[in-house]
Amino acid sequence: MNQEGYRDPTAEKAVREYNRMPHRMREALNAVQSVASLMGFELVEVRDKRTGRLYKCDRE
Repeated sequence: MNQEGYRDPTAEKAVREYNRMPHRMREALNAVQSVASLMGFELVEVRDKRTGRLYKCDRE
């Protein structure tokens, strides 16, 4: 929503794309989550060493 309370689809799309985890990271995370789950652990968040960004580790 913008300042006037109307939807702003362009801004919403930009924010959604910015928050999306890169494909290369999603593939690696799925493998690591599977192994962690077998060992009784759960990943909560992961940090990209290259960019420094933090991502939540929700199952999709």
